[in-house]
Amino acid sequence: MFLGEYTHTIDAKGRLSIPAAFRSQSVDGINLTVGFDGCLNGYPKETFRRLADSAAGNSLGNPQSRALNRALFSRAAELSYDSAGRILIPANLRKLADLEGEVVVVGSGDYFEIWSPEAWEKQAQAIDDPEAQGDRWAMFNISTRGE
Repeated sequence: MFLGEYTHTIDAKGRLSIPAAFRSQSVDGINLTVGFDGCLNGYPKETFRRLADSAAGNSLGNPQSRALNRALFSRAAELSYDSAGRILIPANLRKLADLEGEVVVVGSGDYFEIWSPEAWEKQAQAIDDPEAQGDRWAMFNISTRGE
């Protein structure tokens, strides 16, 4: 499970060091694609395969399904780690998420997200809103008992 929040720097060539805890969960590299709310999503390859299989079950006759496939796959990249534990984020993805210099790498359970600090700050403020937080927990009826 991808947990935590890390601040890292993208170098001039577009390389980003992925936290060691995240690399250990995706040792053969990741699939990186456009995420929600202006970030990039990094998936272990097996997780991305399950996501692709799930998307393949949607009707190609449905315009929303086709749009989802385009968004998910046309902007995806299969990336490996270099000897320093970095990935090379393609220029088009860096531009889409407004990534340069400092970035925030955030665990999101089965995947992780890469944010510009400004976009992440807005998300963090929304996440931390006490009323919204209570509504989220109530909406999903989350239990720690596994029932």
